Amino acid sequence: MLLPASQKLETIMVEYFGDIGCSHCDLFEEKILPAAEQRAGFEAEVTYVNVLTQTGFELCEKRLAVMGYEYTISPVMIVGNNVYQGNSAVDNGILEELLYAREHGEYLPKRDNLPGIHTGSQIDIAVLPVLLAGLIDGVNPCAFATMIFFISWIALRGGSRKGIIIAGTGFITGVFIAYLIIGLGFFAVFQAAQDLSLLREIIRYLFSSVSLILSILTFRDAYRIWKSKEAGAMQLQLPKTLKKRIHRVIRNSDMHRGPILLFSVLLVTGLIVALLELACTGQIYFPTIAYMVQSGSYTGALLWLVLYNIAFVLPLILLFTFALAGVSHKKISSWFNRHVVKGKLATGILFLLLAMVIWAGG
Repeated sequence: MLLPASQKLETIMVEYFGDIGCSHCDLFEEKILPAAEQRAGFEAEVTYVNVLTQTGFELCEKRLAVMGYEYTISPVMIVGNNVYQGNSAVDNGILEELLYAREHGEYLPKRDNLPGIHTGSQIDIAVLPVLLAGLIDGVNPCAFATMIFFISWIALRGGSRKGIIIAGTGFITGVFIAYLIIGLGFFAVFQAAQDLSLLREIIRYLFSSVSLILSILTFRDAYRIWKSKEAGAMQLQLPKTLKKRIHRVIRNSDMHRGPILLFSVLLVTGLIVALLELACTGQIYFPTIAYMVQSGSYTGALLWLVLYNIAFVLPLILLFTFALAGVSHKKISSWFNRHVVKGKLATGILFLLLAMVIWAGG
């Protein structure tokens, strides 16, 4: 029911809980909100609260509890009867609220299934590029070729099935831990840079440009491989010196040890190999971290970082599982060589996507 004309809203009250100083907070205040107000012909009065402070986070949780929601991701926007969580939800929700208030003179009724609204059971679609990047990075020639070499080394060294499982688990765990630690370090650096507008713009221009250049180079690699029928024709790969060093690190691991010691040795091997591979795999990892930070949610982006690394090691886990099932490393290598062009094309598309979303996020 509409309110009497004398009681109609003249402005809507908005509570915005975010990582104040992040790119989305600035973007919302400087561009998204003014554009929505202009389009709707209605104004909003916004209270900004920093959820990175204890007081701000507790207030956010309290307000969400009153509304019947749980905190899942920032930013969180509360307008009248509705809660919006996540960048896309906030961006779409503010316009919906303004348009409804202008037309009806009151707040939008509570609608759990309103497009763009995120509840605790929903997933922010902005995480999809992160998962895609992790999967593609996991099957890039650097990581894939190293895993094939590792599997062939295990097969040649022999050992019980239990020992092979322990060795593979230790190696993959080492890779996961190394990449997660590296990611946390770069995430912290990029996050700190978000508080300084100049550095934030540098990161935006740098990684969008780098991603675009890598996209072009990757497409060129795909063409070279397709034309020559040789995977070695690609330009974006580890230098031979690093490849030899990685192989030497793996060869120096001893399979004939007790379970705990074997796991520890292969875990350290995975850590070292992951660091050496970074020159190649970091081409996807670092722009993706920049995208995570730019998405605006500190806690959400940290979760995305974990999801990225799970996606990254998933192909390695599947590859190792196939090997345990009896598939020879030669068959796996042959399959990889037949599909390397498709993998390069997928990587090129990913770089292009990252370039666009990082640029647009500024």
